Amino acid sequence: MFTDEVVAQIAADYPGKLITAWVHDLRTGCDYSLNPQNRQRTASVFKVMVMAGTLLEAQNEGRPVSDWEMSQLTPMITRSTNDEVRALWNHFGGSPWFKTQRDIFGLGQTRVTADDGSSWGLTTTSARDQVNLLRQVLLGQWGPLQAEYRAVALDLMTSVVSSQTWGVTAGVPSGWRVALKNGFAGPTINSVGWVDGPGSDPGYVVAILSQGWPDHPAGIAAVERVSRIVADAMTR
Repeated sequence: MFTDEVVAQIAADYPGKLITAWVHDLRTGCDYSLNPQNRQRTASVFKVMVMAGTLLEAQNEGRPVSDWEMSQLTPMITRSTNDEVRALWNHFGGSPWFKTQRDIFGLGQTRVTADDGSSWGLTTTSARDQVNLLRQVLLGQWGPLQAEYRAVALDLMTSVVSSQTWGVTAGVPSGWRVALKNGFAGPTINSVGWVDGPGSDPGYVVAILSQGWPDHPAGIAAVERVSRIVADAMTR
């Protein structure tokens, strides 16, 4: 997948850009990586982490996700709105709360920013951390979330508005389901998700993070190029 030739070609075609990816094959348990040492800004991919923490709060209190929490989670994930992520972030305690959630979910390569304005989107993370978070939140391979709360996350991430279903959907054949969340802010273009195969094929989990774009179309095109490389290898 990420052969030396592929890595060299991506570097040559996107000079000065930071592109990292991590793929976990759910059939074999194998991991594949592109520039795994890179740490990137999360942009709105951060919202998956806030969703996970919100679901865990409800679970820890022994209750369903509240109507108010759902009223924030739904636009935050499906339309990537910002007022709602700020509301949840502040409601549960800002950076101190999130750092606790980060540690619970074992995101050791994620560094949380301060609470000033929208700086949560400057939180840095690795593609590996994002894949491991999704393996917990959507699949329950390990981690704290019980099935009923994971089902909420899956429903939200498979209900993203069509204008934001670019990214890790690129190259995926028809008949495969994609649960995803994208991040786009300034020079940052990210896409993470679970690509669920048809029938008994569990598919794969993927995160593609990138930085340095002059505009969103250029970044989206590069992320989707990487997604097609992944999909070509993983959906055969």
